[in-house]
Amino acid sequence: MKKIMFLLVIIVCCYGCNKEPNNPEDDLTNSIDGWEITKSNYDFDINPRGIFFVNPNFGFVVGYNGDIYKTTDSGQTWVKKNSGTTLHLFSVFFRDENVGFVSSQAAGGCLNADCDKGSVLLKTTDGGETWTKTFFPDYTRILSLKFFDALKGIALIHTPDIPNSKDEYVAITSDGGINWNLLDLAIKPYCDRLFFVDNLVFVAGSNQKIFKSSDFGHNWQTITTPIEGYNSVGDIYFYNEQMGFIDGITSVFKTTNGGSNWTKTNFPFTRLGTFHFFNENEGFNMEPVFVYDGGDFPTFKGSICYETKNGGESWSTSEPQKSFYLGLTFFPLRDLGYGFNLSEFCTIKKKE
Repeated sequence: MKKIMFLLVIIVCCYGCNKEPNNPEDDLTNSIDGWEITKSNYDFDINPRGIFFVNPNFGFVVGYNGDIYKTTDSGQTWVKKNSGTTLHLFSVFFRDENVGFVSSQAAGGCLNADCDKGSVLLKTTDGGETWTKTFFPDYTRILSLKFFDALKGIALIHTPDIPNSKDEYVAITSDGGINWNLLDLAIKPYCDRLFFVDNLVFVAGSNQKIFKSSDFGHNWQTITTPIEGYNSVGDIYFYNEQMGFIDGITSVFKTTNGGSNWTKTNFPFTRLGTFHFFNENEGFNMEPVFVYDGGDFPTFKGSICYETKNGGESWSTSEPQKSFYLGLTFFPLRDLGYGFNLSEFCTIKKKE
């Protein structure tokens, strides 16, 4: 069952990754009044799985087949770096312009040198020019990397799928990623993302709960949510320690006191897509629209964009933007973000 669910996730995600012809009529520049989105074609072939910018200029994108690309000019140009592996790369994190980490999914039954060795953690100390490898034979995927300093880090780690056994863990390291401690934390099934606000960490739990850590993952606070028992925590977004949002598959809830209390919102959407707040009042959401047209999988119809200027009390709504889906984004600043849409690299900038 878990393998089937993983394939569904990959299929949905790839709507935002595979290159397709652009529709010249799809112009999102003016779709969000307070934000400007500019698009430029990139000339390299990648199925992007992870993106990280140290600052507005310096960033990396990683993807399948060991692909790593680097930009030093805000995504105007990209240079391919030799990762030394052909494993599929899923997460990237840089502490500064020199020291960074990239993690992978394990592969088996293939012919390249890194097959059947488990997941790999790549580390660079020279800005991606060279990488060292550390293999973890007992891990199938390492996701959502973050390092708080040179030694302390956190990630989501998946182990081999064994029926009726736990195989998804929050894990912490105190030696720079050489060794990982798998925590006995009841995270929700198929969990693939940690959410960070500065040094705070949030993760979706089972039984409609979320967990929060303020000490690099060593201790966790359990936060109860009002999500109905037949649903689960779909996604998490916190603007700061006090103000946050969760989607419960059919409803979105908001807290202004760190999760002690939640209020069901009257948002015009029920899921958090590309969700981002510039301050406590101004924010936006881009929600992809998928419709079943009779096939085995839903058909992607485009994205609807919503904007609020009063903390979510009211929203303006765009018409569906055909062929536009920001499935992968990163905001190095509150007023500046980057993302990938099909064969385009997008800059999301707050209007003055």
